[in-house]
Amino acid sequence: MANKVVVFYLVGIVAILTPSMGYDEFEGQENFDCQLMMKNDRVVNGMVECLKSEEPECGTIMFTKMKEYAPEILETVCGKCTDEQKSKFKSCTNEFIKMRPDDFESIMKKYDPDNKYRGPLEEFLKS
Repeated sequence: MANKVVVFYLVGIVAILTPSMGYDEFEGQENFDCQLMMKNDRVVNGMVECLKSEEPECGTIMFTKMKEYAPEILETVCGKCTDEQKSKFKSCTNEFIKMRPDDFESIMKKYDPDNKYRGPLEEFLKS
């Protein structure tokens, strides 16, 4: 996939998305408190900069993994996630959008410039 797209997330959504991913290296992180994380500007700014960066690696392993998986999560709307992980992904992404709407939009423009995944993502986030 030449034009892989995220998040966590979302987008971010990186630290927000990462604990929501249904991948072995992130298993057991469903208790992640995204509201607490969103209060830490240093962490959120690092996550946002990682997602916006053209560099393949970021300052932390977690952010790098999130950036790696973000396109797939966006494309599949967390398709590999368990129900519990989908719930966490939804709540964390909605929290990120509420607290950092401009960052969310800039990340979406980078990973989904044609708005191909926005509709399904928005439907999922409303459900």
